[in-house]
Parts: sequence; C-alpha cells; structure tokens
Amino acid sequence: MPVHIIKNQASLDALRSLIRNATASAVASITDLVATNTPIAALAAMKFGELGFHPIEPRRLNLIEQVNQTFTYLVSLAAAEQILLRHPGSAPLHLNLGTSAGSDLESPSQAIAAEVFAAVRRTNNKKLVKDVAKVAEVEAAYRYVFFYCPGETPTAFRMDRFPEVEVVALASDAVWGLI
Repeated sequence: MPVHIIKNQASLDALRSLIRNATASAVASITDLVATNTPIAALAAMKFGELGFHPIEPRRLNLIEQVNQTFTYLVSLAAAEQILLRHPGSAPLHLNLGTSAGSDLESPSQAIAAEVFAAVRRTNNKKLVKDVAKVAEVEAAYRYVFFYCPGETPTAFRMDRFPEVEVVALASDAVWGLI
C-alpha cells in the first residue's frame, strides 16, 4: 500500500474529497441495486460482489470492505489533522493506509507515531489495548492512538499500563471532516 504524504490541510481535503466521491458512487450503486433486485439478491451482491468503490483509488471494491476502509481512512485523516494542530511544523506526515509495516501515521523524523481505528466499541477485539501496546513499543517522542466509536465521548486520556501513549477518542464531526 502506498504511503500518502500529508503536507497541510489541502492534502487532507484532497483525500477527503476522494472519499466523499467514492461514498456517493457506492450509495448510487446501492440505490440501483435495491430498486432492481430481490432483498436476498441485493444483500448477496453487497456481501460478495464489487458493488463498492475504493475510497481513494479509481477501482471497484466489495461494499463491506469499502465501508471498513472508508471509516478507517477518515479516522486517519482526522488524526493527521490533530497532529498537525498539536505539533506545528511536524509536516510532512506519512499516512500508511491499508496493511503496511510501521505505524498508521508517522513523521519522517520518527518523533511522532500513531495508530488509528474505527469500531462499533473500543473494546471490540481488544483493538484499543492492542494498538496502545503496539505504539508503546515505537521509539517516538509523541505516541498516540486515535479512534472513533459511535457514542464515545470525545476525550484524551492515558492508560495506566502505557502512560507514554496518549489515547484520543474523536468526535464524529472531526472524523467526517466537518470541523
């Protein structure tokens, strides 16, 4: 998976625009699908077909995978935005979308490292604890885990076991790119 370089707000806005276009295309596909198929055929197409669109690449994708990638990418962009605000002069940031070695978000100077995720609950699959433990192992001056879960109060905190890692629960407006 290629590394995306985040230099400034314009870099973030360009990626958000691609994601919005892909979501609009997917919703149009879903609308057509449900209008022309039986309910079971429509659900089967959503699960097994390439009804969706990759959030930032010009290619078709399974709808379920698009949903998962879209929200992980949006959390990644919100995290990058937060880091640029918290650490002026830290750009460029490397955004590792998809499966790749290293942290999800990092500075070339290795001063900043972050993991990101979107989930229904932060306790799902022990994702929060696993990501905090992973980024705690990285040698960086600033280590973060940014996440979005519906209903989670936007806040920042540290876990007793890993006080060197700041955990940030993001608001939906920040994830959607509305603030």
